[in-house]
Amino acid sequence: MPVHSSHTGATLTLVSFHHVHIRKRIYKNLEKYPNPRFFKRVLDYVMYFVAVAAPLALLPQVLQLFETRDVSSLSLPTWTLLCCINLVWTLYGLVHKEVPITIANGLMAILNGTVVYGILLYR
Repeated sequence: MPVHSSHTGATLTLVSFHHVHIRKRIYKNLEKYPNPRFFKRVLDYVMYFVAVAAPLALLPQVLQLFETRDVSSLSLPTWTLLCCINLVWTLYGLVHKEVPITIANGLMAILNGTVVYGILLYR
C-alpha cells in the first residue's frame, strides 16, 4: 500500500500497525487480515470503531463526577480495580500489537483513573 505525503501521522501509524498485524498473522499461520470473508472483514474494521466508542460510554460518568462533586455512590476499590484491569489489558494489547485492544483499554484506563482521582479528590 503506497503512502503519500498527504496522509496524516495517524494514517501512517495505522498503516504500520496494519503491516505488523499482517506479518504476525502470516508467521503464526492465522487467517488473512483483513479477512477475505465479507462478514469477518467488516467485523475486523468495526472493532477499531468500538475501540473508541466503548470508552466514550464512560465519559458522561466522568463529567458528572466533576460537575456534581458527588462521590457518595462510587466505590473506590471497584474503580481502582477496573483501572488496574484496563492497564493490564493495555499492556497485553501493546505486547501482542493488537491495536483495538490497546486503544479501548488505554482509554478506559485513563477514564477509570480519572474517576479514581475524582473519588480521592472529593471524599
